[in-house]
Amino acid sequence: MKKKLALTGLLIGLFAIVSVLIDENQVFAQTKEELQQEIEELEKEQLQLKEQKEEVQTNKSDTEEKIQENLNKQDTVQGQIDSIEQDLANTEEAISTKQGEIDTTNNEIYELTNTIDNLTNQIEQLEVEIDILLDRIEEREALLVDRLRSIQKNGGPIKYLEVILGSKSFSDFISRAAAVNIMMDQDKTIIESLEKDKADVETKKVTVQENKKEIEAKRSDVEQKKVALEGQKRELVALQSQLDEQKSERKRLLAQLEKEHEELEEFMFTLEDEQAMIRKQEEAVAKAKEVAENNLSQLSSPETGAVNSSSFIWPASGRLSSQWGQRVDPITGQVSYHLGIDIAAPTGTPIYAATNGVAVRGNLSDTYGNHILIVTKIDGVDYTTLYGHLNGFAVEDGAVVEQGQLIGYMGSTGRSTGPHLHFEVHKGGWIGFYPPNTNNVNPMDYLP
Repeated sequence: MKKKLALTGLLIGLFAIVSVLIDENQVFAQTKEELQQEIEELEKEQLQLKEQKEEVQTNKSDTEEKIQENLNKQDTVQGQIDSIEQDLANTEEAISTKQGEIDTTNNEIYELTNTIDNLTNQIEQLEVEIDILLDRIEEREALLVDRLRSIQKNGGPIKYLEVILGSKSFSDFISRAAAVNIMMDQDKTIIESLEKDKADVETKKVTVQENKKEIEAKRSDVEQKKVALEGQKRELVALQSQLDEQKSERKRLLAQLEKEHEELEEFMFTLEDEQAMIRKQEEAVAKAKEVAENNLSQLSSPETGAVNSSSFIWPASGRLSSQWGQRVDPITGQVSYHLGIDIAAPTGTPIYAATNGVAVRGNLSDTYGNHILIVTKIDGVDYTTLYGHLNGFAVEDGAVVEQGQLIGYMGSTGRSTGPHLHFEVHKGGWIGFYPPNTNNVNPMDYLP
């Protein structure tokens, strides 16, 4: 705001100069004392301009430092964003790896569970086989017991002896003896075989049970491993969420810094324009002082040709392509504030001064391109008119111009989509570009 006030004071001073330059009839009507006082006031104005110039330069230097500091911060934040993005990539890779380990562990648990189920089925089958063998052993043992009871009841071994001695021949004897031995041996062999099978099945059962316990222990270990892996994955997911928040925060900060940078750049543009205005005002003050001193020495011979306007005229011919106020920006497509009206016509179309005044040629800017400011006083009110996007100039800096005088040619320099004249009116002196720091008014309210 301090910069705006300084520029306002600058322009008010310039308007005072314009009153000297364009109302020469009134100047020559002044007394010698009044002219001397006017010269003293202009000398004071020159000192004030010098102070304003130094202040603007200081502000410009401060702004340049802030811009560089802002750019350094942007680099730092961008570096942090890049680092966080790398951490996010590493974390996402770690999560993917951890999920792969969890999937592998789930497969191990699935396979171990199937193995345990198979071993359980084997144990159940072996238990069935053991029961069958036990039944067979009991049957054989019962058969032997019955046979021994029968032998004991019928005289024990005598019956076997009678069977042998009752043979009718030696050959029959041999056959009968062999048959008895075979029967006894078969019973003994069957019982021994059954006992061996039972022992083998019992051993196999124990082995399978031990294998089952081992597999169950392994499955328990794998399940614990899975729990640990899932815990690690949850930590990684939490880290990913934290990194996402940090990244979002850094992006918000970067956007804020970029916006601040744009504002600083715009303010720098304002300061550069203010410097240009001060330089032009210094020239105008020197010219006004020269005129006053000349008038002081030639009171008896007033000059003619005073310029004094009481209204506005259209600055160029062409099509009114854009109105003043809120509109959709043709470049960004966003609703924005348009400070003037646009008059479209071919490149090179003449542009004329809408009022009398002092013309100040502006620097080539990104926004207005080649532009001219004309400051004047109409019916005691100060005005500044701006003519933007010029292809060329037809007046010099600080020139006193008359209403309707050729000042430049239409073009498309600066921020433009085609050849046209951007025309602004500021009532009371130019104090800024955008509301509320502007006294910009609708040109259509002043044009005939």
